[in-house]
Amino acid sequence: MTSETWFLLADEKRASLVVPSTYGPYYEIEDWRGQADVQEFAAQVATRLGTLQGHFDQLVVAAPPAMLERLQRAYPEELRCKIGAEHPRYMTHLSPRELRQELSCL
Repeated sequence: MTSETWFLLADEKRASLVVPSTYGPYYEIEDWRGQADVQEFAAQVATRLGTLQGHFDQLVVAAPPAMLERLQRAYPEELRCKIGAEHPRYMTHLSPRELRQELSCL
């Protein structure tokens, strides 16, 4: 059985959920746009991840340090054990080609 790793790429205004694809390296399945309140946005993203957690074994998160902290505070308890790694980096601005290259290094 292979384990499924998904990637969350977030900043204060945008978050994307990226998964491995059978047709190419990665596929974006969710894209969220933030509201004025960054903590509320982090809570909305964390809640949505909680509803999807049955579909992945591990979640790798890349976000600026302040957003990582907000997400950590907002994760549902049952999701916390699935966080495989956290990277304090902005990655939401990368082109698809740059993103594939960076994700292969995470």
